[in-house]
Amino acid sequence: MPLIVLEGLDGAGKSTQIKLLTEYFNQQQKDVYFLHFPRLNSPYFGDLISTFLRGEFGDIDQVHPKLVALLYAGDRWSASSEIKSYLEKDYIVLLDRYVYSNLAYQCAKILSDDEKQQLREWILQFEFDFFKIPRPDINIFLDVPLSFVKQKLIERRQGDNRTSLKGKTDIHEKSIRFQEKVRNEYLYLCNAYDLLYVDCTLGNKILPPNNVFQKIVCILEEKLNENK
Repeated sequence: MPLIVLEGLDGAGKSTQIKLLTEYFNQQQKDVYFLHFPRLNSPYFGDLISTFLRGEFGDIDQVHPKLVALLYAGDRWSASSEIKSYLEKDYIVLLDRYVYSNLAYQCAKILSDDEKQQLREWILQFEFDFFKIPRPDINIFLDVPLSFVKQKLIERRQGDNRTSLKGKTDIHEKSIRFQEKVRNEYLYLCNAYDLLYVDCTLGNKILPPNNVFQKIVCILEEKLNENK
C-alpha cells in the first residue's frame, strides 16, 4: 500500500484533506494509518522541537538550519518503525508533512542558492539513506494564497490551545514574510523534485475543500495506476 504525504503552509487545509482521504479510502474497504509531523508531544525530539518553536533556543535566524533539521529528522526516524509496520500490514499511510517540509522550512532561512542546495542534499541523504525512513510514493503540495495563510495564523494565535507551545507563538508562524519564503521553497521543490503541485485557489479566493479533494484524488488515481 502507498505512503502518501500532504505538504503545505500553516493553515493550508491539510488536516481537512487527510480526513476526506481517510473517508475515501475507507469507503473502498482500505485501512488507513495517519500521522502528523512534527509530533510535538512525543518524547525527546518532540519536546526539543516544541522548545525550539517557543523560541527558547533563539529566534529563527539564531539557530542553524542544519541543527533544526536534525530535530525534525529525528522525530521522523523515531516514528519510522511504526510507519513501516503499517505499510507491511497493507495500510495506506497518510502523512501531514514529511521530509520536504524540512527542506522548505530550513532552506527558507538561507540566502545562498548553493547553500540551499547543499542543505537539501544533506537532509535527503540524512533522512533517507542514514536514518532509512520510508520513502513516500506520492508527495503533494497544497498551494493556498498567502492572505489566507495570514488570516489562519491570526485565528490560530487568538484561539491557540496547543499545550506544547505553553501559550507562546510558534516562531515559524510569527512572520508572514517567512511563510512566503517557505512557499517559494515548496514551489522550487515542485519544479525540481517529485513534489506534485495542487492549486487550491480560484482567482484570489480559496477553493472549497471538496474541490481541492477532487484534484488530489485525480492525482492519486493517476499515480497509483502508474505503479500497478
